[in-house]
Parts: sequence; structure tokens; C-alpha cells
Amino acid sequence: MKQWMVVVSMLAAATAQADEAAVRTAVKQLVPGAVIESVRPAAMKDVFEVVANGEVLYVSADGGHLLQGRMYDARQRSDLTVVTENDVRRKALAKVGDERRIRFAAADEKHHITVFTDVDCGYCRKLHKEIAAINAAGITVDYLMYPRAGLASASFDKAAFVWCAVDQQDALTASMLNGELAIAERRQCTNPIAETMKLGQRFAKLGTPTIIASDGSVIGGYVESGQLSQRLAAVQEPAVRP
Repeated sequence: MKQWMVVVSMLAAATAQADEAAVRTAVKQLVPGAVIESVRPAAMKDVFEVVANGEVLYVSADGGHLLQGRMYDARQRSDLTVVTENDVRRKALAKVGDERRIRFAAADEKHHITVFTDVDCGYCRKLHKEIAAINAAGITVDYLMYPRAGLASASFDKAAFVWCAVDQQDALTASMLNGELAIAERRQCTNPIAETMKLGQRFAKLGTPTIIASDGSVIGGYVESGQLSQRLAAVQEPAVRP
């Protein structure tokens, strides 16, 4: 009996490998240049969940059909796609070192968020005006500079001046309040902003500000400090944060 079980297990594993190969081939044919990050069986029978270029796709086991959309658990009434999307963001942000972040740390940290921000974004400025209240609520904020106007823009230059400042926190606050740094405070240096922009572009429909909790879930754009604490109360903080 045990021998039969071993044979069945081996056949199942071989079939799964064959299916995965078909799925990978289908994705590469339909999405030229796709970087496939993971392939695993989806909750639906004979369907695989694929993460490619940071996006969640669903592919039939024979590789004949590809679906770009959301999968729901009808019984639990839950969004299964968002679980994977959160995990993708969490893992991506975990690879972003402290040297690429501008941190406003809470003295008594209860929650940690990452915020993609732009000096020329009105709601980014509105959010930053509440940074003291946010920190006082036990929320540490890590900013990632994301000038939406692009690399060859005044917004990018302003972000670079902030990054290259002697005191990044003061420079960011001054830029948020005044729109830009005084000429005397502008410095040039090697910065990670272009790399950060590539990361942000992997997250679909990323605007500014975009607030991401430590579990990878998107809290939203501008959220008033009191509401932010309430929204984060439902987030289970990981043992090791990004």
C-alpha cells in the first residue's frame, strides 16, 4: 500500500511540474519580456497563480488560457488576489534598505508604514503636516521619494536635493512646506530615487501619497492621522519589519 502511495505521489509531482512548465511557457509567449517571480496552484482547480513583473495572473494548467483579474472565495466572500498582492509588496519592500528611506521614527512604535511621496504632491504635503501627530500615535513613517513627473523633471530635482541634504528630515519638511529648498541648501549626490521609482512602478496604479502597511496592504492615499491609527489597528505587525 505504501509503495502505491509513493507512486501516486511521484506521478502527481511529475504532473504538477509538467503543468508549471506549460504555464511558464504560456506567460512568456503572451507577455513578452515577463519576469516570472512565482508559479503555484491557485485556489481554483486546474488553475495556476503566477506573479510576473509584480502583477498577479491566472493561467489554466494546460497553458491555454490566461486571465488578468481578481479571484474571490465565494464561500468566505474574500479577495484571494489581494492576499498575494500584499505579499508581493511586503517582500519587495523588505529588500529596500534603510539607506533608501527617509525615516520619521515614533518614540513608542506600534506600527510602521512606508509612504511613496512627491514633494510637488498636494496631498503628500497635507499628510506630512501631520507627521508629528502620526509619530505621537506610535506610527513610524518611512518615506520613499517618488516624483511622479519622471526622471527629467523639476520634481525629481527637488527630491534629489532633499535626499542629498545634510539633514534629510529637515530638508523634506522644508520642501513640503515651501515647495522647494532654498538655493543655498541644494546639494548634489548619488541618490537611489530612480531605483525607488522602478520599484513603485511595479505596484499597479501607484499614486502619491501611497501608504503601505508593514504587511504589504495598501492603506490608501491621504489618510487623516486619527483614521490612520484606526486603519492600522487591524494590521498584524510582522516579527521583523522591512
